[in-house]
Amino acid sequence: MEHVKSNVRGTHEHRYAVLNVYRYMLEVANPESKTTLSLDENGRFKCFFVSYVTWITDFQEMRKVIAVNGTFLRSKYEGVLLSAVAQDAENHIFSVAFYVVDKECDASYEYFFQMRSFVDDTDELCIIFDRHSTIRKMVVTHFYKAAKAYDRCEFNDHFNQIRDLVSKTAKTLEHIGFDTWSRAFCLGNRYNIMTSNIVESINSMFDVEREFPIVALFDEINKRFALLFYQRCMELVNSVNRFVPSIEKDISKYVNACNKLLDHQIANYKFSVTSHGDIATVDLQRRTCTRRILYLDKIPCPHAMAALRVQYGVDFGNQIYEYSSPYYSVEKYIIAYCEEIHPVPPEDSLIAPSDVIEREIPPPYVDQSKPRRRRYKRRRGVGESFPTRKNKCSVCRDFGHKRTTCPN
Repeated sequence: MEHVKSNVRGTHEHRYAVLNVYRYMLEVANPESKTTLSLDENGRFKCFFVSYVTWITDFQEMRKVIAVNGTFLRSKYEGVLLSAVAQDAENHIFSVAFYVVDKECDASYEYFFQMRSFVDDTDELCIIFDRHSTIRKMVVTHFYKAAKAYDRCEFNDHFNQIRDLVSKTAKTLEHIGFDTWSRAFCLGNRYNIMTSNIVESINSMFDVEREFPIVALFDEINKRFALLFYQRCMELVNSVNRFVPSIEKDISKYVNACNKLLDHQIANYKFSVTSHGDIATVDLQRRTCTRRILYLDKIPCPHAMAALRVQYGVDFGNQIYEYSSPYYSVEKYIIAYCEEIHPVPPEDSLIAPSDVIEREIPPPYVDQSKPRRRRYKRRRGVGESFPTRKNKCSVCRDFGHKRTTCPN
């Protein structure tokens, strides 16, 4: 199997050797792309960074929220693939940069975060990173609800439950800072993106490719996103809506909800809105609502829409879009995917200066004496079926259900 893979994709040693040529041709095919190839003190491979010019320029049309995470490679020389991704208005994954390093450490991430130098590092930029202490399982429900709460009173209810259950976890969360993980205290432009799960989706997307040689891995990244960019660009070309479908759906839901609210104007552009005993104050001039949905998600909540309906009357429908983030527009969505990602030419047609070709990169050092087992997923053969595993209850020991659904 190893020989067949080497014949198809090349050996790992050869792919590291031609990495400098690959980097040169990538920049030729995609001018103004950002790449970095670094070696350690012994002249061996240390890291390889790639951000296509298409990703850099089109990110300007996205919400300025980047999630960062890493996944281990399963190749002969191991290593870690770090990913930085954003989300478009339709919550699709939008890649910003990829970075292969010999090992995961603070120094690797420190360099990776220097990507801010070319992604328009403004006050609007928000980076989500999950290298925090593990949260105990028994408080996950309250933590999730506290993190999702827009209102600080609701946040306090759930956080007090966490403090009562596990005081050490509460202290850890307080040490991290509420503004880094809670909507109720968030002061940045985080929108509705609360976790780095979008990067985990990237890790899953390239699960098989994690055992490829490094050049083959980056070729697959190139091909996959080139196809996705084309498909998404054509997705809404003929749309008649101003905003993308998911946001239009939210607007419709909020409009229906605002019809059930009672509003009272207390000043020019300032309203008091009542719903089920709760009172929210909406200031249209400052574009704020005490429920904080308008401030965080950058789209009018039902309370804000009730105020807009009174303030603007017949022009209510147009004002909904004026008070929403322009990143949700169909126009920006199409612009973000209109540029192409050009493929890197195959190795037999690479043309590069002699000094680039002569610089061969040795692979990173890996202790080959260390015992380890190559892990492969078991693939189902022709006509073969895997037996279905049944749940076994830890309470009554019967099959077909689990502890939480046990009738006993």
